[in-house]
Amino acid sequence: MRIFERLRPAVINGLRELQANKVRSLLSMSGIILGVASLVAMVTVVQGMVGNFRQFVDAMGGIEKITVDKQPLPKEQEHQAELSEGVTMRDVDQIRSTIPLIQNISPEVRVGYEKLSVEGREYSTYVTGCTADYLPVAKRWIDPGEGRFVSDLDILHKSDVVILGSAVVTELFQPNEDPLGKVIKMRGRRFTVVGIMNNIEGSGMQVRSANSKSSGGMWRWRNSGAYIPVTTAMAKFTGNDRLSALGLRVASGDDLNNAVEQVERTLSTTHHGLKDFSINTNEQTLEDFRKTEVAFKLSLGGVAGISLFVGGIGIMNVMLASINERIREIGVRKAVGARGSDLFLQFLSEAAVISVVGGIIGIGVSMGVVALMNFILTQALPSGMIAKFDIIIMLQGLAFSVVIGLVAGVYPALRAAKLDPIEALRHE
Repeated sequence: MRIFERLRPAVINGLRELQANKVRSLLSMSGIILGVASLVAMVTVVQGMVGNFRQFVDAMGGIEKITVDKQPLPKEQEHQAELSEGVTMRDVDQIRSTIPLIQNISPEVRVGYEKLSVEGREYSTYVTGCTADYLPVAKRWIDPGEGRFVSDLDILHKSDVVILGSAVVTELFQPNEDPLGKVIKMRGRRFTVVGIMNNIEGSGMQVRSANSKSSGGMWRWRNSGAYIPVTTAMAKFTGNDRLSALGLRVASGDDLNNAVEQVERTLSTTHHGLKDFSINTNEQTLEDFRKTEVAFKLSLGGVAGISLFVGGIGIMNVMLASINERIREIGVRKAVGARGSDLFLQFLSEAAVISVVGGIIGIGVSMGVVALMNFILTQALPSGMIAKFDIIIMLQGLAFSVVIGLVAGVYPALRAAKLDPIEALRHE
């Protein structure tokens, strides 16, 4: 308790010195302000960036997704090119029957850009042949906003049905017109609209009603597109059973590596050893981004650390100048009974006060910087990254500033404590 009794007047005295020498104190804490502001703003922005990237990875299927794509044969197998068929529906049947770790299998046939027409209105969009498992594998939407998606019966009967993205609906139909049940033409064929996908906007992948205003900007492509049964695409558009891609989904990320190994072995067997396929996961993408995140934090943290270091030097210089100006005062205090420890605590408290006030101002500046960045991003990209403040980050920034202030104040405080009272009283 005695230390707190001695600390209280020292802190009060430090606040008085701060008020009495406003300009000098502001200059001494400028480095602390810039350091804390850059540190807090940097960590906040990086965490916002990481959070948005993780949401993006999740929207593209998450770490549970495995993607199988066709690829050119390696050079040593090029002489067997006529035997290569790429990824086919036979691979789907083989994976389904031999790999229980795979929970969902989504074969895709990318028909390409096609012109859709209805009652004199036309719109070109990308058409994909898929199955009911396309939704859980891609994790893009929970379900259609209206109607239904591709069903197993559609696959079996090669039905001429189509599910439209919300942006396509706004181009082909009137605002109050119900598209469900309407017939659209594609390459002269008649397709019945059985579903409308939910409208999706924003970096957080918020799903809104398909009746909301159409999604503009960078997310419009996610609301475009038309989906037909994969068997319809193969029978009436591509004319073969080759797939453009094959999406697989495991129940848990813990099963991912085992599933990848089993898929590779199975496909190597069905393809007779031909390496005409590639297997990719989002886990590697996320791991690469984590490395980028660490690099960002180290580089930007180094800049913030240098600013704090400069701020500490500024505090030390100002404290030394203050001691030179107050040598007689120190001598008088020692002469009337002040101990060296009292003087040490007094000047160390002054340094701490400067660093705390500077840290608080720095946090305020960082909030302004991040708010400005968010404003600029939302103006440039309506669905851009939004950085949110965390009280833990603020407290960490303040703690760094206090530590820097205390370290910087130790030498000046020791110098004041060791002054000889007789020499101090003689000082002019």
